[in-house]
Amino acid sequence: MDLTYKSFILVISCLFTYTLIITMNNPIPSLKLDSWYKVVISICTVVFLACASGLLPNLPTKETLQSCLGGIFLGLGEWKNHPLMTVITEVGGQRFKGEGYKRAYSLTGTILCLFGLYLLYKGIWHLI
Repeated sequence: MDLTYKSFILVISCLFTYTLIITMNNPIPSLKLDSWYKVVISICTVVFLACASGLLPNLPTKETLQSCLGGIFLGLGEWKNHPLMTVITEVGGQRFKGEGYKRAYSLTGTILCLFGLYLLYKGIWHLI
């Protein structure tokens, strides 16, 4: 009786997981790498996960993880410092909409950038 119950739970959980995987949208194709700081975040995250899982045995683990975290924090700080700004102007009775990522300093973004630069410096310094 106990084995039947466990196998029933296992089958139900597998079906539920399969349904979630099929219905869930894949975020990778919709990932927009339209600025340098988003590319830095993506690359540093991939290298961080690869190094943490032991796929990069030739690199010193501590320094690589520290440098990757620095890159992630730097990218997040720059992302915070570049918010989407929308401007609507009217010229000759017509309205024009302009959007862009103009730099606007924020305390959170600046702290993240400085912490990221510190981790990058500390990680690279130990490699030299």
